[in-house]
Amino acid sequence: MQKESLTQFYSMKRLYYLVRNRLFDDMVPILVGSAAVLALNLLLVIGSSQYNIGSVESWAALGAIAGVLLAGNAFSRMHDGKAGTEWILLPSSSAEKYSAALVMYLLVYPVLISILAVIETLVISGFGKILYGMPLWIYNPLSWVVVKNYGSYAFFILLALAGSARFRKFAIVKTAALVLGFVLLSSLLLLLGIMAATPEGRIIMMHGLQGSSIQIQRSLDVGKEMTLKVLYTIFTIGTAAFVLGYGYALVCEKEA
Repeated sequence: MQKESLTQFYSMKRLYYLVRNRLFDDMVPILVGSAAVLALNLLLVIGSSQYNIGSVESWAALGAIAGVLLAGNAFSRMHDGKAGTEWILLPSSSAEKYSAALVMYLLVYPVLISILAVIETLVISGFGKILYGMPLWIYNPLSWVVVKNYGSYAFFILLALAGSARFRKFAIVKTAALVLGFVLLSSLLLLLGIMAATPEGRIIMMHGLQGSSIQIQRSLDVGKEMTLKVLYTIFTIGTAAFVLGYGYALVCEKEA
């Protein structure tokens, strides 16, 4: 670390080192998990000529879940005894430490896991093609379904990081409980908004041979429906902004 960079409040060089250290720390669980997925799929391909290695949605969801789990453990060292002291004494500011986690799980990790998914699907489908003549299929990380759902992934990453900064033990479990509560609350608010926006909004219970299902029927004009979408978007963005600031404030408080 150069002496000149120590006088800077925010240094891109220090940020690079922090992201690099995070990448080294997370590389082992990422590679172990990827190897386990690859081995399982290869065994299933060997066992059945009709095995389907999955879709873009399933591979993207698997990578996103793993990323959220890693982010939920991002600040575990901060709460530890000896490791916490070492973490606090790192020659970097709170902003750099929190930014490093954001860069790691919002940018570096998605690129890394996408590359691994491409390699694994190529190996799995290539193995199936050699054995049974299966069609070659490679995961496409730039497909529309992946790009479209990146915002949802980023939202849950922010929640996981804030939960990791807030909770000392069982951070991912406690954060998952809060996320579940958030989903239920947001769904309830959206449903109440639909019911309030139109007198015709109603819930009809439909019973069939396979069981019962709830179908929400609503009669909304275009203006009201767009208003609900805008309000829901504002609510989601506002929550994400609050969680982002809350997580950063917790890191600053811990160092203070």
